[in-house]
Amino acid sequence: MFWKTVVFSLIIGSLSLLYSMEDFNTTQDTNSSDSSNKITFLYIDSDTCEFCRRLDEMLNAPKPAELLEKYFIVRRELLNEDLELPDGLPLPYGTPTVYFLDNKEQAIMEPMRGEKTEEELLYFLNEAIRENQKTISKKEEKSKTIWQKLFNK
Repeated sequence: MFWKTVVFSLIIGSLSLLYSMEDFNTTQDTNSSDSSNKITFLYIDSDTCEFCRRLDEMLNAPKPAELLEKYFIVRRELLNEDLELPDGLPLPYGTPTVYFLDNKEQAIMEPMRGEKTEEELLYFLNEAIRENQKTISKKEEKSKTIWQKLFNK
């Protein structure tokens, strides 16, 4: 009976240790990849676009600037013959056009086109953040180990 208890305790202890190590590794990976979970704010611009200059001003307003700094990587491209968009993105109808992309350069929502008010801009930014969080949550759920699923962590 003593040996059964010892063996059982060793098995449970090993599983607990293994489970806690997996949980630590997952937490560590999630925290270290925060920058890779940022949304690419791909801004298609033109030197002669007056609406682009207005959008530039709005992007520097306190609320949009705070969201952009925290959740986005801003990338600006000029609309010209050399414009190369990530695969699968529709060509812009004009400027400004903003694409919201995940870390694999896939669109997470419809592009924002044309002039917007600050309120409309904030709506688009918040929608992009929500859509990105859904994508991240789905990826995290798929990457859970069997132990995490069993113990609902």
